[in-house]
Amino acid sequence: MYKRNVRSGGALLWLFQRISGIYLAVVLFVHVILLHVMIDGEVTWDAIAERASTPMWKMINISFLLVALFHGLYGLWIVLDDYVDAGWARVLIFSVISVITLVFTIYGTITMLTMTVGG
Repeated sequence: MYKRNVRSGGALLWLFQRISGIYLAVVLFVHVILLHVMIDGEVTWDAIAERASTPMWKMINISFLLVALFHGLYGLWIVLDDYVDAGWARVLIFSVISVITLVFTIYGTITMLTMTVGG
C-alpha cells in the first residue's frame, strides 16, 4: 500500500517552487526600483560594477542566480515530465537539465565573485 507523507510525493519541491517564485518576484522588484527608479543620473558600467562588487550584492546576486536556475529548470523538468514517458528520454532530459544547471551555476558564481570596480 502507498504510504503518504510529506517527502513521498514531492511536496517539499512543490513548496520550494512556490517560495522561490515569491523570492524571485521580490528580488526582481527591488532590482527594478533600485536600478531604474532610485538611481541618480545615467546607469553606467562603473555604477553597476561598484554595487555588484560589494559582498552583500554578490550574495544577493548569487542567491538570485541559484534560485532562478532551480525555479526555471525544475519547472521545465516538471512540464517535460508530464509529456515524456520513455525511460531513456527522461534520463537524457534530466541529465541535460542537470548539466545546464551545473554550467550556469559555476559560470555565474565565478562571474559574480570576480566582479570588481573598473574591471
